[in-house]
Amino acid sequence: MLGNLMNIFFDGTLEESSERQVREATPDVTEKSSKIAKPIPEKYEKDVEALRKRYGENFKTGLCINLTLKEALEIIPRERARSDAYIGLISFLKGKMGITLTIKSQKSKGGKL
Repeated sequence: MLGNLMNIFFDGTLEESSERQVREATPDVTEKSSKIAKPIPEKYEKDVEALRKRYGENFKTGLCINLTLKEALEIIPRERARSDAYIGLISFLKGKMGITLTIKSQKSKGGKL
């Protein structure tokens, strides 16, 4: 009786203990497949495609890419020839794809972006 009152109080329903055990045996969380392709924003499509072409099958989560500004401009051209022109791409690759892109400029005196 006390167990039934507790069930009504906490669940709002009256149920038998065997039904409760069956319900608890099923997982509450559904697993998401890691193979679901994440959409790439239009402004980064060409950049990501150029990097995929350059790094092939190695272009996946966990990859660290270290480039000089000169190399970056050859692979991923920008109108503004400065390392800060790649800030958006760097944060997108890190946040959504798990890829670290580091671009060093000779003018930055050893600092990295």
